[in-house]
Amino acid sequence: MEQYIHEEVKTEAALPVRFAIYEDSNHLVTEHWHRSMEVVYLYEGELDVTINSKKYKLHADDFIIINSADIHTTQCYEYAKILLLQVPFDFLLNSIPDYDNIRFDMGKAFSTHSSFNVIRRILTDMGQLYIEKPQGYSLRFSSLLYDFLYTLVVNYQVFIDSTAKIQSRKNLKRLEPVIRYVKEHYHECISLEEAASLAALNSEYFCRFFKKNMGTTFTGYVNSVRLAHVCEDLKNTDYNIGTILEQNGITNYKLFMKNFKKLYGCTPKEFRRNTN
Repeated sequence: MEQYIHEEVKTEAALPVRFAIYEDSNHLVTEHWHRSMEVVYLYEGELDVTINSKKYKLHADDFIIINSADIHTTQCYEYAKILLLQVPFDFLLNSIPDYDNIRFDMGKAFSTHSSFNVIRRILTDMGQLYIEKPQGYSLRFSSLLYDFLYTLVVNYQVFIDSTAKIQSRKNLKRLEPVIRYVKEHYHECISLEEAASLAALNSEYFCRFFKKNMGTTFTGYVNSVRLAHVCEDLKNTDYNIGTILEQNGITNYKLFMKNFKKLYGCTPKEFRRNTN
């Protein structure tokens, strides 16, 4: 099978999935994708999620499904308590007949269908089991996982066009070396020509190709990656702001400050004070 992995997902000990409950604030996860299906449930706070350029705002008790290979971002501006479930592609393929040709479309009944309450209960039960870990909890967790997948299959399964699926995989495979390069070299000068060559495209077509598939411009993506690292350094180090910007590849200070204020409504100095 053709590979189009961008981000590998590691499973938990004794469980066939990755599962986590965590608290976060002022955190941006830039555009990425993976073969696993991802589920995000919000216990508290607010969370912005973008999936294939479509934006959602989650509030307490909301959840969202991110299908395999969906390009997505997440961002919380203030405090949020989050449940994260990532189900590996191979597990899904073994559990659901023809999984490679379906996706789960919840858009038409977002938060209104009666099955949403069923899913909420399953996810919160999973969370409680994960916290308490009673004897044999992994067996009960697996049972809930199958209940969850069954609910999705019965209520939200749609088949995808094979031609579109193949083309999407080809596009992601072409973008893979570009995304990997940016993640490894964001602190350096990255030229458009260099990125285009990694995708084996000319610069003009690469710009259109990147925007169409990633939902943002290449320059916008690079700036988002740098911004995410700047925010983490502001929260977790004592370096002065000038040093942080320089170490993360920021060369246009004025433009960065404008974008930072637009996104967070404050200066980097105020951001650091508010998160420490």
